[in-house]
Amino acid sequence: MFTRIYWIETIHTGSIGIMPRPRGNEDLESEILYLAKQDVKMLVCLLMPSEIRELGLQKEKELCEKHQISFLHFPIPDRSLPDSLQQVYQLINQVEQTCLEGKKVVFHCRGGIGRVTLMAGAILRKTGLASEDIIKKISQIRGLQVPDTEEQAEWLRRFK
Repeated sequence: MFTRIYWIETIHTGSIGIMPRPRGNEDLESEILYLAKQDVKMLVCLLMPSEIRELGLQKEKELCEKHQISFLHFPIPDRSLPDSLQQVYQLINQVEQTCLEGKKVVFHCRGGIGRVTLMAGAILRKTGLASEDIIKKISQIRGLQVPDTEEQAEWLRRFK
């Protein structure tokens, strides 16, 4: 069983998805191959370096490149917020450009609840959706309340 992708929105002609972390170690390549077969063209990892080691995802970038998936690492501490708003805007612009090219982008963190909601939600805020609508939409798609913390929800409400 592969890690499920939750498709959130079509942006321009591309798509944004979120997921929990892929299975690591000896299962990692099959997970990345599954993403490639789903036509994912960019994977954004939001894990901290210590989580990457703990979860056996050290070869994620290498395996993504092997299977023609662009890989971005944008670490955010678990149950926390991004350090730099400027870097968030840079990431969003990169993802949006990929979507403009008609490609699929997937974000992952550890559980696919908090950090992914922040980044996917930031992109949706940029398209004009209200933060409460975004939280409701992603919660419905995930089948559970997102994001992880009230601090994360407040960050998304303030994001412009």
